[in-house]
Amino acid sequence: MNHAWIDGRPGSEPEAVAAAAALIGGSRLPVVTGLATDIAGIRAALGLARIAGAVIDHQASAAIYPAVTAIRDSGMMIGAPAEIRRRADRVLIVGDAFATSPDLPDFLFRHEPDLGKATRGKREIRWLGGPESSADIPGAIEPVVCPADGIADALAMIRAAAAGHRFGEGPIAGEQAEAVAAWMKEAGFGCAIFAVAGMDELAIEMLAGLVFDLNAETRFTSLPLFGPGQAFGAALAATWTTGFPLRVGFGRGFADHDPDLHEAGQLIASGEADLAIHVSGLAGAASPEPEWSGRLPVIAIGGGAASWANPPKIRFDAAMAGRDHDGVLHNERFGSFVPFAATQTGTLPRAADLLAAIAAALGDVTTGAAA
Repeated sequence: MNHAWIDGRPGSEPEAVAAAAALIGGSRLPVVTGLATDIAGIRAALGLARIAGAVIDHQASAAIYPAVTAIRDSGMMIGAPAEIRRRADRVLIVGDAFATSPDLPDFLFRHEPDLGKATRGKREIRWLGGPESSADIPGAIEPVVCPADGIADALAMIRAAAAGHRFGEGPIAGEQAEAVAAWMKEAGFGCAIFAVAGMDELAIEMLAGLVFDLNAETRFTSLPLFGPGQAFGAALAATWTTGFPLRVGFGRGFADHDPDLHEAGQLIASGEADLAIHVSGLAGAASPEPEWSGRLPVIAIGGGAASWANPPKIRFDAAMAGRDHDGVLHNERFGSFVPFAATQTGTLPRAADLLAAIAAALGDVTTGAAA
């Protein structure tokens, strides 16, 4: 069964790999994006970007970048979900935290805390700026009504109250801010939970600062939820590989981090990038045609590209991580990387193997050109 195409025509895998390497070798500025794949695929994509002098950026990085920026610039205390499940006696949920993680509340809150100081009583939950209904969340919840665009200001009020500082009027009553601050300070082990896609950089930095402040008197942590697609896993892999989170360019011969200059969508829209390598090899994740498809040649690796309105220049079908092969994925419930086993067998190559083969062929192309 064929799994490689060049200009819409079936070809062998070696032919498509050689064609992809030649296309990348002749590119002025390629971008590697998509990156919905396992950790092996992400590492292979980073390796290809380094050899190609490309920019690399996850397709969902815009949604998580406020949190990445806050973590990079100011730091953040982040807890493991399992520890929060068993220790947290005071939980502040912020905004529509579980919009992309609907199964997580059952794991976190169905079990009463039973470790450390939390054993003194049952868990108490307050929800700042949450949806109107919280019927699907286990446990009693006290709402703190706040408009979505007022969450950063509300957090600033609570942080000021916790520090004993004066503050003015805001989206919540001053008495509410003081009550929430006092309640958080009384935690044996507390946690603030939020979805990064629903908050801007200022709100996230304010929440991270509040958690830091609370640790002067008690134990408190946070649980940012990054959603599906492996965007945060890719950012972590890029950090330990290059020293920077994603939006990294290798055009100057070394890893160069710039969150504005190396945004893949902007590079494609401006015409600065002239080739895209798009990786989409994650089981269960939607793989729509990128909005920039048709603006430049594309090398597509993974599922979904066969139905694009603008067919890729070169296309490889690949095994899906989480279904067709063993590997490692970032798992939100675990809070880190976990191994997974294949649930079915197949004959397609992994995205990581295809990317490595293209990188090897590109190395041969560049070596030959230099000679």
